[in-house]
Amino acid sequence: MKRLFSIAALVCVSPLAFAQAPADVSGTWTTQTEVQGIAVNETCHFTEAADGALSGICETSAGKYKLTGKVTGTSVNFSHPANYQQEDMTVSFFGKLDEPTSVSGSIDMQPLNAGGTFAMKKISK
Repeated sequence: MKRLFSIAALVCVSPLAFAQAPADVSGTWTTQTEVQGIAVNETCHFTEAADGALSGICETSAGKYKLTGKVTGTSVNFSHPANYQQEDMTVSFFGKLDEPTSVSGSIDMQPLNAGGTFAMKKISK
C-alpha cells in the first residue's frame, strides 16, 4: 500500500515539475525582425541559467549588444541596447517558443515608440 501511494504521488507530482521548467534556449540563434517595414537580422548567443535568466550577446551589422532576459515556461523575453540613426534605444523582445528550435513574437523599441515582429531559429547549441 505504501509503495502504491509513493507511485501515485510521483505520477501526480512529476508533470507539475516538468510544466514549470523553463525551455532551454542556450545556444546561437538567427533573429529576423521587422519594424515599420524595415528588416534587421541579428545573431544572438544565449546563455541560460538554471532559473531561466538569460545573458549573452546579439550581433547586428551596427555592432554587438549585451542582452539580458528571462525564460518562463515557453515565454522567452529579452532586451538589448541598440543605436539607430545616432539615437540610443532599448529593443525588447517578447516571444513564445513555437518548437524547441523556433521562437516568434513582438518587439518594442523605446524611446522610438515603435513596434514590430520577430522570428528566431536555433542554429547551434
